[in-house]
Amino acid sequence: MKASFAQPQLPTPLLVTETSARMAKAHLRKSEIDPLHARLGGCMRAVQHVFGMTLQEFAAALGKNESQIRRQMDGHERPQIEAVFAVERFQGPLVIALARLAVGVDVDTVIHVRRSA
Repeated sequence: MKASFAQPQLPTPLLVTETSARMAKAHLRKSEIDPLHARLGGCMRAVQHVFGMTLQEFAAALGKNESQIRRQMDGHERPQIEAVFAVERFQGPLVIALARLAVGVDVDTVIHVRRSA
């Protein structure tokens, strides 16, 4: 006696005119500039200019990538102020640049903070 087995259904090959499904592309918008990040990035830029450093030299002093520092200065990424403050010679100019952002703070040779009662 002959045993018969059911043949599995094999997928039908696609015709040349048929196309297979493709993965959808994600439309990602470019990162927006955060106003606070741009202001803090400006403080980083001020420190860079105090020392007359190029972006490449400044990034190397911070131990960071040049393009990453540029994005931070432009406000596209959160500026890593702590990385700038970690470099001892950058601390004074950074504190002065940050103080200039504060409302009610005058920067002379010392920092005066005016407090309202």
